[in-house]
Amino acid sequence: MRHQFSPDLESPHAAPAVVPSPRPPRLGRFAETRGTPSLRRAYGWLCRCAPAVAARLAYRQLATPPRAALGKWPLAVREQTRPRRLPCGAGELAVYEWGQGPAVLLVHGWGSNAMHLGRMVGPLLNAGFRVVAFDAPAHGRSSGHRTDMVEFANAVAAVARHAGPLHAVIGHSFGAAMAMFAARDWGVRTSRLVLISSFNHCNWFVEMFARHIGLTPEVLGRVRELFVQRYGGRLDWGRMSVLEMARQAGLPALLVHDETDEEIPFEHGLSLAAAMPCTQFKATHGLGHHRVARNPEVIRRVVDFLAH
Repeated sequence: MRHQFSPDLESPHAAPAVVPSPRPPRLGRFAETRGTPSLRRAYGWLCRCAPAVAARLAYRQLATPPRAALGKWPLAVREQTRPRRLPCGAGELAVYEWGQGPAVLLVHGWGSNAMHLGRMVGPLLNAGFRVVAFDAPAHGRSSGHRTDMVEFANAVAAVARHAGPLHAVIGHSFGAAMAMFAARDWGVRTSRLVLISSFNHCNWFVEMFARHIGLTPEVLGRVRELFVQRYGGRLDWGRMSVLEMARQAGLPALLVHDETDEEIPFEHGLSLAAAMPCTQFKATHGLGHHRVARNPEVIRRVVDFLAH
């Protein structure tokens, strides 16, 4: 299968190398707020006077996701599930299932929860799929207050084992990258992939965080080392390219990215599409980072891709 692109999009093979946007995002986890300048001043002083303390505080902050509240509609979707608690590591994951048939695993992003992709549940059920979703560690109704890339990817693998053979994995944002991480290092197998609003390298996520709070390169290096030490080398920053993970997966994939995404630049999606040999690429405009996963046209494209 060759690349299939939206008619209004030039081939990603012609795109230049991706350089993350230097502009501070107006939305999302790394958005500029009134408190950002004060946070940077505090970290600036710590980076100069107590770099070890700055690294430990930044490590804890980076590993502490916000908990997203659920509205009425997501709560109604969750109430229609077969919920269960799945042991994972030292904690438990909240897992949700709908329907019968080939399993499709939904993987939400950082600071989100299983219901963030809830608009896809009904159309997938109507197409004959069983849908499995979960709250990642320290997210939603799962246990814990802090988590990281290794724990998140391990959770993806645990739920994949629980779900049985997977027809597809649908990941959004951070969750898309962690699905790739789980596939490479935990052996998660599936027949098809859908990656929505993904970044192309895990280092980008950490570097955006460091830029947001004003860490010096030395302190950022210490933060990275704290993660490495925790896992005894399991987390190798030199191997955290989502491009390489996707290339190694070699699976039929649908990539979706909005041209006006203010959280993860559109160029990340282009570079992922260029790296994957069996890819369809859907570009949208005006939907941003989150609404793209709830858009009816996008959902129809996803269901059609999984059903054929």
